[in-house]
Amino acid sequence: MRPRQSTFYGIDILVKLPSSFLNSAIYFRHDLLRKTTVCLLLGNELHCVKLAITQMFLTSRPCSASPIQILDAVVSEYVALLETERLTLDVGLRQLEAKTGMGAHVFDDSQRAAAAELNDLLKALHLCEGQLAFFERTVQFQVGCIEWLQAQHLALNQLRFGTGEVIHLPPAHRSLEEGVAFSLGLCASFTRESLEQVRTLRNRVRIQLSVYPPQVTNLIAQNDSRTNIAIADASRRIAFETRRDSDAMKTIAALTMIFLPGTFVATLFGMVFFTVDTSSGSRFQVNPLWWIYLAVTIPLTIITIGLWRGWLTLVRKSRMQDEEKVGLKEKSH
Repeated sequence: MRPRQSTFYGIDILVKLPSSFLNSAIYFRHDLLRKTTVCLLLGNELHCVKLAITQMFLTSRPCSASPIQILDAVVSEYVALLETERLTLDVGLRQLEAKTGMGAHVFDDSQRAAAAELNDLLKALHLCEGQLAFFERTVQFQVGCIEWLQAQHLALNQLRFGTGEVIHLPPAHRSLEEGVAFSLGLCASFTRESLEQVRTLRNRVRIQLSVYPPQVTNLIAQNDSRTNIAIADASRRIAFETRRDSDAMKTIAALTMIFLPGTFVATLFGMVFFTVDTSSGSRFQVNPLWWIYLAVTIPLTIITIGLWRGWLTLVRKSRMQDEEKVGLKEKSH
């Protein structure tokens, strides 16, 4: 409030509310000489403020009687909006407490969060703490703003009706000015109480964060232990099945070793290179072309073993190249 020039003598007020809930600014100017009032409102939630000011103009002519009455209507509406937001945060915190199972209220166990939701619940608690911290700053600013408006109301009345330090309110203005002063005082008291409630909400969140993370860690450890036990049990069953298959393969290999010599001998003497001449006294005869069997079998065996070794070498080189590519990608990241 200040006398600016010879053409203006009155009050200038500019308030910016630092909040995402009430992101707005108020400019108020009252000229005592011309008896004119200018009030500009910028921001969100203006439809509620518009209804409050419209209702005020329908019931009286506040600007000529008490210019601060306009700011009183705006502040009263903002206090109601902040209380609505506080109740929303309170309900959200109660829902989180129901999921943690720890709080001032008794909740059914069926509302508790499942093991898979524990990490998301912990994040929600941290987010709630941040919202309450910012909201506490908003309500704290609102308390200071209302107290400052109370001082400006007294200063404006001093300029309008004061004689020295004494304010002589005319009878026509006394009831309205006292009503504005009472309304601002009521808003200040209500906002201070709301501030204490917001601080209580923050303390409740801090209690949850101080108790709940160890519990989350223990539950996660228990879930991990159960998972490891299940994996170990599955590994044990797989090992048992593998051992049983291994025993079966050993049995098959043993039977093969038993019958292999006899099979080889039977196959060898079953070829046309070896015959028994029963007409001449069962004489055993060997065909002079028996070397053809060796000439064909030995080269084919060598070729087969060579192809097998070559295939193993190609597979080994391909695997080494893939491992080198993976190593280069990891180094690049």
